[in-house]
Amino acid sequence: MNHPMTPSASVSAALTHHAEQVASARCAQDERWGQRGWTRRRFLSGLGMVGVAALGSQLVTTRVAHAAPGTGNGNTLITVFLRGAADGLRILVPASSMLGSDYLRSVRGPLVPADADLVPLAGTGGWAVNKALAPLLPLWDSGELAFIPAVSVDGLSRSHFQAQRFLEGGGSDSASTGWLDRALQQMGPGSTFRAVSEGSAAPGSMLGDQPNVVMNSLESFRFAGWSEVTQRSEDAIRQLYRGLDGPLGIDVPTTLAALATADTARKYTTPQNGATYPSGDFGSAMADLATMLRSEVGLQVATVDVGGWDTHTSEAAELDALLISAADTLSAFLTDLGPIRRKRVTVLVMTEFGRRVEMNDSGGTDHGHGSLVWLLGGGVVGGRVHGSWAPLSADVLDAGDVPGLNNTFDVLGELVAKRLGVGSLGSIFPGHQVSPLGIANVG
Repeated sequence: MNHPMTPSASVSAALTHHAEQVASARCAQDERWGQRGWTRRRFLSGLGMVGVAALGSQLVTTRVAHAAPGTGNGNTLITVFLRGAADGLRILVPASSMLGSDYLRSVRGPLVPADADLVPLAGTGGWAVNKALAPLLPLWDSGELAFIPAVSVDGLSRSHFQAQRFLEGGGSDSASTGWLDRALQQMGPGSTFRAVSEGSAAPGSMLGDQPNVVMNSLESFRFAGWSEVTQRSEDAIRQLYRGLDGPLGIDVPTTLAALATADTARKYTTPQNGATYPSGDFGSAMADLATMLRSEVGLQVATVDVGGWDTHTSEAAELDALLISAADTLSAFLTDLGPIRRKRVTVLVMTEFGRRVEMNDSGGTDHGHGSLVWLLGGGVVGGRVHGSWAPLSADVLDAGDVPGLNNTFDVLGELVAKRLGVGSLGSIFPGHQVSPLGIANVG
């Protein structure tokens, strides 16, 4: 017969000893606060770090805000970054001669999906999508899916690191803050979970002073320790750090608040509307975000990174497998939210740059220029392929690449303005005057 796992005698003794240490530290704190010469530095160099250790990784990966939930316009922008440079020409295919399909087939042959592996997009004059995206096509019909090809900005190189840094810096690869951080600053304060990054670290777009929560998963975002002593440990640590100025005086109590909010959100983890998420980190991350949205914790901005898109070899098989997983995940996410809740959620799918038009000798493609953006969910002017496009030919390519005819920051800026309600974009994309492409609706 199986029995629930319980702490061993040695572990229980260790926990008891630790609790006694914390209690002793509280008494010492109270005594020292009454003495002259007490400083925060003195506290941190002593017993204070015992309490910090009990918070575990949550403390060092979490910075949270203090305003009440409900600020902002109620919308959420989720940025999914396909790390590695996804090949837009195998995702959204110019499948008619007028768009350049003849030239495309002549230089990349087997990397152009066969007609049977393409799904035409009605009303687009010859665009089609890889059939791997079939789960998303109901969103095309409902006006909740759109694409923008030939997307780039001046200043990008073919280096993954430089291009990602440049885009996430909003026009600089040496910026001290990211474009999403600056957007959050314009939006003003929000709830504890106003900004969330799913992963081990926040991306460059979140770099800066604005509070955000970073987590590997909502399930693991908990106070470490046995459930029997968690509340007492939290109370002890809260007392240890009460009244302190500086980062720890803020981070400790607000981290505890974030953990409490996560406990509330976990009550809404069951997917709705028959949604089934595929296994893997991307599926788990989007399921977490759906949980937070259903629990109405004030989520305004979120980021998710998806790696593996650098297809120098055997691209047809590798990319299509990634696309199947991505389409299944995004379809599950929007199904989970349902048609009403997802009206307030816009998903941006982007990558650092595109791939070369010509196939290489290894059945893949090398680093290129113009890329592809996907838009899903609420507020999208869907059922359309937006922006400019030059029919592919040797004469129109940019050094062998898809030219960057549509500016990435025009796309990001329009979403920030129309979906998040940010009025001034000058500080978010310095030196760039945003020219909307008509990809999103206000509200």
